[in-house]
Amino acid sequence: MATDFNRLKSVIRRWTLILGVSQITVGCLIGFIPPDAVLWFRGIVMAHIEFTINGILMIVFGFLLNELHLNHISLKGWFTALQIGTWTNGMAGLIGAFIGASTPLMPTINEKFPPPNGTDNTIVTGFLILCSVAIVTALLLTLYGLIRSSTIDENQNV
Repeated sequence: MATDFNRLKSVIRRWTLILGVSQITVGCLIGFIPPDAVLWFRGIVMAHIEFTINGILMIVFGFLLNELHLNHISLKGWFTALQIGTWTNGMAGLIGAFIGASTPLMPTINEKFPPPNGTDNTIVTGFLILCSVAIVTALLLTLYGLIRSSTIDENQNV
């Protein structure tokens, strides 16, 4: 049983690292999209930044994985939340760029770089809300797993 869990943890760690590097790559490739190829170039800038930064976050979390003390259901939930949260963040910007619309969740960007098709798009808003819920879930599970791990280590050393 422990061997199956260790294998699951190893597979999730590997895929977290692979998908983190993939996300950075996607972010860099998006940076090559020229301004005149989209309706709202600020969305491309956002997508480029979010994909690369969230890819780095995912890689760091991949390296933290061995420190987390989560059961198999929590571990799968952690991985799912991390993937959904990091990928939907950049996707919000990418979608906004191509449809030329934004969300009221980004008032400063909207003020400085107004999108041609408005600032109240439900698709972009939905992606950012999904992103925030998923990222916070992944962060809370990471904190929980790290705290549990240190508690277990402290109890074993007593």
